This record gives sequence, C-alpha cells and structure tokens, in this order.
Amino acid sequence: MSDHVPLFQAAVASLSRYFVANQTLDQTLHQVAELTGRAIPASDHVGITLLVDGTLKTSVFTHPDLPDIDRAQYRTGDGPCIEAYRTGTPYLIRSTLQPGRWQQFRDSAARHGVLSTLSLPLMLHNEPIGALNMYAELEDAFTEEDQRVAELFATQAAFVLANAQAYWDARTLSENLQETMKSRAVIEQAQGIIMARMGCDAGEAMRVMAEQSQNEKTNLRDLAEELVSNTSRQSPLPRSA
Repeated sequence: MSDHVPLFQAAVASLSRYFVANQTLDQTLHQVAELTGRAIPASDHVGITLLVDGTLKTSVFTHPDLPDIDRAQYRTGDGPCIEAYRTGTPYLIRSTLQPGRWQQFRDSAARHGVLSTLSLPLMLHNEPIGALNMYAELEDAFTEEDQRVAELFATQAAFVLANAQAYWDARTLSENLQETMKSRAVIEQAQGIIMARMGCDAGEAMRVMAEQSQNEKTNLRDLAEELVSNTSRQSPLPRSA
C-alpha cells in the first residue's frame, strides 16, 4: 500500500474538509466519487449506488455512460453493485470480455469500453447505505493493493456520507418545523380576525377558512397570510398625541 498512501491520505483529508464545509448532500456525494478516483488511480470512472424511493440506482457518476452500463443489472436485479450492497462483500470483475457471472452487466460494460470493475459496499454499523463502484478501461486493472486501499476508502466514505445524510435530514427537519410554526402562527392570527368579525368561536372560524381554502383552491397558509395582510393594510394608523 506504500505507493498509495499519499493519494489515500490526501483523498480522505479532502473528503473530511468537504463535509466540514457543509456542502449539500449532492455535492458531498459527487466529491466522494471524484476523490475515489484520486485515491484509486486504476479507476477511470466512479459511480455510487444508492437506494432511492425503494429502488437501487446509480445516483452519482463521474461519466455519463455509467447509468447506461448499470441499467442491465438494475433491470435484472443481479449485478456486482447490487450484490455489494446486498451482501456487504466486495466484487471484482477482472475482465468484462470474459464470460462469467452477471453476463448482461459484463456485456453492457464491455460495449461502453469498461473492461474491469470493482464494487465495494458502503457499510455503517453493519448496515448497507450504498455501494461504491469503480470502472476501468483496462482488463485486470485493479490489483490486490488497489482493493485494500479501496476498501479502506469505502469505510471512510461511508462515515462521511452517513454524517452528511444525518446533517441534512436534521436541517430539513428543523426547516420544516420552523415553517410549521410560521404557518401555525399566521393561521391563528387569521382565525382571530374571523372570530372578531363574525363573533364566532375558534372552531367555526377554522371551518370558514377551510371552506374558503377549498373553494379558492389555495392552501390554508396562503389564505391566512392574505387575510392578515389585508387586515393590516385596512387598520387605521394610531393618532399622534
């Protein structure tokens, strides 16, 4: 691994910096793919398989042909990327020109000039979160040392991706809660205005707003904001003493 150490250390250090800088999740994923290529020079292209809406797909890729190559395995439900994700085991194809397991994937890769591949699971706490896939334009491109370094890098990448996902999930939840609180506040204001105007209780005021929202085909928050805004404009300014 001695020849790989500087590249590996530099790639991992860069990977950590990108996360600390609070890149978006998509940017973090693309950085992982690009840095994998730097850590493993034998790899010409890199893709990341993720579970999206219950379906495995090549969500990130450094070459536009990769989704087409991988489509064969997603269509059949059988291929090295899928197996790496399912089993937590690395899979190496030394030559896609040779017959063997996952023949449709081999044929698809060979047609696109990919002659060997290495697929590694992205694992966290013994649970798969994705697969890191390397594609080379040479046969038997990946040495045993490449595989060892790739496995170490995949371990680091899995932690970074999991942390990034957790960060953005928490941020999204926080933003959604803030929006919910804002919506609740303005709806309660509008509810109070209707109660004052109609002399009704809170339940009746909400029924009136819900009915108007349905009739005007607008959401309740927008309707409430408009009512509060119009009421504010109509309110007279206080007189100076």
